[in-house]
Order: sequence, then structure tokens, then C-alpha cells
Amino acid sequence: MTNNKNSVKQARFYVSAAIAILLPINGWSASYSTGRSSSSIKTPSFSSSKKTGYYRPLSRNTSGKSPSSYKSHSGTVSSKFGKSYNSSIEQHYAGQASKKSFAAFRKVMPAAKPMHFPEADLQKYRSRYRDNPLYRQAGQDHDSWGSRDRYYQSHPPVIVNGGGNSFGMLSGLFLYSLLNNSASAGEYAFNHQNDADYLKWRAEADQLAKDNAELKAQLEQIDAVKNAKGNAQPDPNWLPPGVPVSAVMSDAALKSSQPDFNVCVGSEGGPYYKVAQTTMLPELVEWVNLNPVITQGTPDILAKLASGTCDAGFIQGDARFDEQRLEVLFKPFLEAAHLACSVKSNAKSIHDIADKNLWIPKNSGSRMTWDYFVELNPVHGKINIKDAVNYEDAILKAVQTDACLFYVAAPHAAAIDRLIDRKELKLLAIDDERLTQSGIYQARTLSSGDYSKAIQSSLFSDHYIQTVVTPATFVMNTAWKSKNPDMAAKIALKLADIETTLKQSVKQ
Repeated sequence: MTNNKNSVKQARFYVSAAIAILLPINGWSASYSTGRSSSSIKTPSFSSSKKTGYYRPLSRNTSGKSPSSYKSHSGTVSSKFGKSYNSSIEQHYAGQASKKSFAAFRKVMPAAKPMHFPEADLQKYRSRYRDNPLYRQAGQDHDSWGSRDRYYQSHPPVIVNGGGNSFGMLSGLFLYSLLNNSASAGEYAFNHQNDADYLKWRAEADQLAKDNAELKAQLEQIDAVKNAKGNAQPDPNWLPPGVPVSAVMSDAALKSSQPDFNVCVGSEGGPYYKVAQTTMLPELVEWVNLNPVITQGTPDILAKLASGTCDAGFIQGDARFDEQRLEVLFKPFLEAAHLACSVKSNAKSIHDIADKNLWIPKNSGSRMTWDYFVELNPVHGKINIKDAVNYEDAILKAVQTDACLFYVAAPHAAAIDRLIDRKELKLLAIDDERLTQSGIYQARTLSSGDYSKAIQSSLFSDHYIQTVVTPATFVMNTAWKSKNPDMAAKIALKLADIETTLKQSVKQ
């Protein structure tokens, strides 16, 4: 009996091992594909496996051989802006804490990059410290986090076990580290004796000193230096020689001293928001406070850029704007036009829906694009346009009323992609040559690999439909650039450096 049980256990083990070996490590993959639109025009395609794909130029291989496959690794996007980035910073400190000693003092090394703080928190610090000379001085340093990091690299800081990290504008890391130099610590205590934030730190230090003989002795030394100053006049802006103001300030105070960079990002479920959160924020967090501004789409973004609500933003490549007020920094990825109708419809292309209702959210970027289509080919003006509340409403109307809907987005990168790919809908070809002749749009194809349900594949039908694309365009308000020329130059160079990463973040 025992031998039989062992045999069963061994069999289960080998089966499990075989399954583990055969299963793919990563299910997200993409491939080249050679496709034909319904009009037999060869165009580059958005192609992928069932999950997602990269945009790549169309392969010219017509031999029928299997295309090469590629895999991409996509990170988790948190629902709250900045949370996924902040978690990595918190892990850095958690790792240090797990290795700390239990001596009176311990060495630490602050993270080279700051956390992202909510805009409301930053405003609290600004309203409180905007008139503080040291605070204003920090705001003039365009590389404050770099200055801070370089200082602590050459002057490894220490903190007291149980000591706080921040006291209003002041860094607990700096104040506890300063105790190792009683002369400087005493001078600082004298000059900042009326600073409420410093007094909060001193109250904590006195409390900890009750059980910490080493700390108590150091506090007594700095008190002796302070008392020796007699009736001299304190200088509330005094700092120890060689110490940058950025090293003295708490993380939140230092971040709040940096300029805001308000970026219009469309909807929270769209690719603009995703790119800003997962890629742009961690790359720019040392220099600016990148704050997302949720909008209704390109027309709303242009209005907010004009009013100064936004300092920069993503707009569709077919948007028309004043080039004197907005500067194009880069065009990181392509956005495709999607025309979907009820599966009950016999329509196959944009030319077949003259008798249909077409649902598009009012004042959206998609509506702007459709109006441009009508301008380029007035025949499309005969189609009956209906105002949808949002894209979810447009999908519902198309399914329930045998109608159609239209939207523009990067395939695989928008939340609507998951909603559009359903058996009740089918994607139609946008194969109007007058659109591509304008130079504003380029022809591409969408495949059943991109939308396995909305583009039906069978032995007797094409697996591809033609559409048009236009590049997403990141623009900066020239007024913000004029106010922050050094920072604008840093941002422009950094975004140029990470353009490939941005493409990958939307699976292109």
C-alpha cells in the first residue's frame, strides 16, 4: 500500500513539473503580421496575440511562413496616481530598517529620488513656508535632489532610533546627523532658537534622551555652545558651511518648493494617463511635481492649455492649434480610429453606414476627428451623428439599437479596448483614400489578433481591416516654458530619451 501511495505522489510530481515547463513564462506577446485589408491594400498593422501587441511595420514576407514572435513585460498600473512609484521608494526604506542596529545612532542613506506627494499636501507646505528665505532658496535650485544626494553621499547621515523623519520644513535626518558636530549643532540651535519646527525636533530629542545617554550628552554639548553665544543676534537663515539648503529640508517641503507641471492626460482609463503615471512621473519626479489633469479629450485639453490650467498635455495628432502658444516636444505613439457597429449590421466599411446612427461622445477628441473626416470628405456628413454621454454609453447604444460608434485611441492601451472587443460588435474598415491623401492620417490595419471578437476570423474572410492612424502628440505651453526655461530644457531632453519606453508602455 505504501509503495502505491509513493508511486501516486511521484506521478503527480512529474505531471506538475511537466505542466510547469510547458506553460509560457509570460502570456503577453506580439508578432509581425502580413495582412490584407478588405480592399487588398497592404498597410502596416497593429498586431498581437490574444492579449496585446506592439505596432510594427508590415512585413513584406508573403511566403506564408510563421512570423517571429516577441514578448513584452507589463507592470501593474495603480489606480491612484503615483502609488506604484512611491511603493518602490518605501521598499527602499523598509530594506534599510530591516538591517538596522540597535545602537543609539545608526547610519542610513536617503533615496536618491523623492516620493510623489499629493497636490493638496504640497499646497499646505507652500502656504506655510512661501515667505521663508531658505524655502525660496531651495526653489531656485533646479537640481535640488541631486544636490541633496551628493551631499549625503559625501556626508553619510545618521538618525536616532525612534527619531522622526520630518519636522515641518526641517529634515530629522539632517538635525540628528548634525549632532556629530557639536560646534555646528550648537550654532544652529542658537540661530534657530525661535524656529517652531526646530523646537518640535528638540522636544522629541529631549524625550528620547531620557533613555539614551549618548543622545543626552550630545544635547548638553550643543546647549553649552548655544549658551556661550550670550546676547548675540540670531540669524534665522544660518546654515553650516558647505550644507546645501536641500539637505536641511524635509522631503515634502523640498518637493513643494519645486515647480508644478500640470499635464492634461485625458481620462483616467486612457493611455495618456497610463504613460504619465508609469513612465513620466518617475523620470521627472526629481525636478517637478507632475500633476495629472483629467479631461474629456483633446478639445478640452486645448482649452485648458490656452487658459493656463495645464502646462503641457497629450493631444491627438490631427488637432489644430496655435504653434506660437504650444510647442511640440515629441510624438511617442500612434492612435487608431475605430469604427464599430452592431454585429447585426451588414456594413463592412465606413462607406456602408449612411443609414446608421453613429454615437460619439460630445466634445471629445473622437468627435473632433470625425468632424475632420467630414471636412476631408463631405459625403460622411450624411451620417446621422448622435451625442453619447461617454464611450460606455456609445457602446451600449450601438449594441441595443443596431447602431455604430466611433473612437480614437492607441490599441491595447485604453480601457475602452476591453469593452469594444465583444461578440455583439464588429469593427468596420475605414478605407477612404481621401483621408490618407490629406497627409494628416496614415493607413494601418487592425487584426483579429488585436480584437479577437470584434474582428471575426474564419477560413473564408479577411482577418484584417483597414483604418487610419495619427500620432499622439505631447505639447508644452510656451508660457510655462518661458517661466521655467531651465526646467523645460531638462524635461524636453528627458522625454526624448525615454520615447522608446513610452512606445512600449502602450504596446507599440
